[in-house]
Amino acid sequence: MIAPYLRSSAVVLVLLTAYFHTALSVQVTVGVVYTAGNKEAYSGTVRQVLQYVNASDDYGTGDVTLSIVEQEANCSSENAIYKVINSFRQQDICNIVVINNDRKSDEGSAPCSFHNDNDTSLLALFVSRPSRSGVLRNSGPGVMNLYPEPIDLSKMVIDTVQKYRWTSAFVLYDKFADSYRTLEQFLNWAADRDWLLRVKEIPLLSRSEVNRRELRELLVQIRMSREVHVILMTNSDIIVTVLEKAVHMQMLNYQYQWVITSLNGPLGTVPLEDYEYSGARMTFFHPNFELGDDTRLFERFVNDAVLTVVNAAADMVEDTGGTDQCLLHSYATKVEFEGYSGTVAFNKDGIRDNLQMDLLENKGRELKKVGTWSSWHGTNLTSTFNTSFLTNPVLGGKKLKIITKPRHPYVQVKKNADAFELEGEERFEGYLMDLIRKMALHLNFTYSLEILEDAHVGEKQPDGSWDGMIGLLFNYEVDVVLDAVSTRSFRLEAVDFTEPIEMSGYYLIMKRPSKAIPGIFQFLAPFSTTVWIVIGCACLLVAILSTIISYLDPYEWHQLGKRGEVKPDEGGNWDFLNSMWSAWGAFVGGGAEYLPCSYAGRVLSSTWWFVILVVISSYTANLAAFLTQTRLEETVSSLEELASSKFDYGALARNTIVQFLQTATDEPYKTIGNYLKQNKEEVLLSTRDELLDKAAWEKFVYIADAENAFIVKDERCELITVGEKFFLSPLALMLPRGSPYTKEFNRLILEFRENGFMDILHNRWFRARGKCDSRFSKTDQSVLGLESFAGLFYFMLMGIALTMLVLAAEKVWFMRQDSKDEKRSNLELADLGGAKDGELDALRA
Repeated sequence: MIAPYLRSSAVVLVLLTAYFHTALSVQVTVGVVYTAGNKEAYSGTVRQVLQYVNASDDYGTGDVTLSIVEQEANCSSENAIYKVINSFRQQDICNIVVINNDRKSDEGSAPCSFHNDNDTSLLALFVSRPSRSGVLRNSGPGVMNLYPEPIDLSKMVIDTVQKYRWTSAFVLYDKFADSYRTLEQFLNWAADRDWLLRVKEIPLLSRSEVNRRELRELLVQIRMSREVHVILMTNSDIIVTVLEKAVHMQMLNYQYQWVITSLNGPLGTVPLEDYEYSGARMTFFHPNFELGDDTRLFERFVNDAVLTVVNAAADMVEDTGGTDQCLLHSYATKVEFEGYSGTVAFNKDGIRDNLQMDLLENKGRELKKVGTWSSWHGTNLTSTFNTSFLTNPVLGGKKLKIITKPRHPYVQVKKNADAFELEGEERFEGYLMDLIRKMALHLNFTYSLEILEDAHVGEKQPDGSWDGMIGLLFNYEVDVVLDAVSTRSFRLEAVDFTEPIEMSGYYLIMKRPSKAIPGIFQFLAPFSTTVWIVIGCACLLVAILSTIISYLDPYEWHQLGKRGEVKPDEGGNWDFLNSMWSAWGAFVGGGAEYLPCSYAGRVLSSTWWFVILVVISSYTANLAAFLTQTRLEETVSSLEELASSKFDYGALARNTIVQFLQTATDEPYKTIGNYLKQNKEEVLLSTRDELLDKAAWEKFVYIADAENAFIVKDERCELITVGEKFFLSPLALMLPRGSPYTKEFNRLILEFRENGFMDILHNRWFRARGKCDSRFSKTDQSVLGLESFAGLFYFMLMGIALTMLVLAAEKVWFMRQDSKDEKRSNLELADLGGAKDGELDALRA
């Protein structure tokens, strides 16, 4: 991301012009060296600075013209920086900026270190991370370092912690962080102040990836030690991961305070909105915070390196009026200006001097400047913590003891819990887990969570006590039961319920029905039998009327044939058989074989065709629906249908609905209740699995509570829930009777309902597709199988069989007619030839 001056040119101009009081009239060529593949990351930044400097007309008395020559140095080769700088010097380039944002290189023989021995014209500005030991790697006349020294960063933390009046803390570091370079010095300063510091290395898998399992163990160790102060010395990528894990460990609340230092990433990457209601207290360091928190700090140091050259050139022109750019080295150590990384100044050795940082504290989802630190004056801090910090007056700082039980989808084990070796609360997810974590953030409390595998809600005992989870609340052994419990009146004497979080109810569960085999003549289903009969009669009527018109109308085929106006065989075009064939052909879309000649015949045909158009359109539309609709085997979808069906049905004996049905006086509940009483041994069972198995293997309907619906959706794909949820009752959390926390829980639940968070939870956990939903996708129901067309193929076979019979009949008829014609011809020949009487009689026979 480009520096903040790209967002506000006014800020840039202020920074560039505040110190230019005289005419600038020098041409400066800057050699820029990029190492460790930094050209792509920072070349744009350098060019933008030069563009603003060269284009600005607000210097007052003149111009400084800057140009750059860029080269890259491969730190894997020997004396890489020496080679590039010598190359620049051969081009008479005296002013060089070296950009090395590489945390891999080390001190000593590292190829990217540089020492100037005798080049008195050289100005080499290094923007380079320090070595791991904190030893200065770049030195000599004219060599200057923009990046803060690790010892200054350590002193910054020490001064700030002292201002907070800490006397103990856990120090978490990673060995690639800048502060690690002088960790030993940091610990020595802490020992001089009699502080108790426990130092732990953050477990890393790589430079930017944390070993989450070992990190959790580390945070558990901190929490068990009861230490509430944490100093985090790491880089921005690691900070986010550590804070994320700290939230789950209930360590990011008002009881803990964190001091966090990192100079390699923008603070804008820290998701403060996630900790808005957690009560988190965090202190950050950032140079010149007024310019924003969305720019990487290294990029700011690059900007200030270029501006150092500009300021040095301005001071040289003001002092001597000269234009020799190789004199800038003698003015660079004297510059002082307010840059992007704070006050930029150097001591006589070219090391950054009077380093300044803004101190920031989080307030809600924002960072507020609460003070400054400088290497000269130490920390000036006016903390907002413990004064204006908002916390819940009832639950703030409290640690609640909460119990729950695994129950889908409220509390369930994560799918990858074993693979990632998750432990404790982190193994679980679900509707209630999301809810309690959100409530803890908003009400600023922490909690310990105990998972009771075989826990039940609880019942009142003969001696007046309660067992189960209610019993633990009744005896004030726990603070909250994290379970969605039906709000029954008899339970109110032992516990308090919160506002409802969900609505429970009962479903009908039965064996998943399969598709019913379509009827053989399903293609006739779009019309009723009566309609088909009427259509057949209409076809017959049209044929009869056509025949009558042919015989009576003088302009029709029969009359025209009698008058000889058409061939004699054409006169029979509209006899009854041909008229019937034409009417049928028009009906099935084959077209009429013979068209009428008279206007009366045309009116009749047009009327018939219009009727056919409407009938065929209606048939086609209905046929698509009848062929694609899924007809299932016998099912029920309500208690009314269940009461009158042939299904057996039952329920879990301890469910509340059983008592309701057995005492009901209204139908259909009375009928169902009587059935349950009469067959209680067979249908009122004690375990859920028995009822689910019975529904899967028998013609049996299970009247099941809502929890079973999730089992059916994810595990028992051979079963299905039918109908709507009924016998609704609200679900709520339970607290001890008279608990002071109930009111706060209720207020927050109502707030969640108003802002839509409860709907988000409901959609996330109750409307998610299960395994069985994916397996039995509705998209397959529109695919037509062979059974849908079986009747049609049977009809075609019947037509083929009828065709063969008619063919045989026509063949026999033709042969008989041909035989008669042959005999008639022989008789005629015999008469003409004078055959004897006996021969003629034989021929006639």
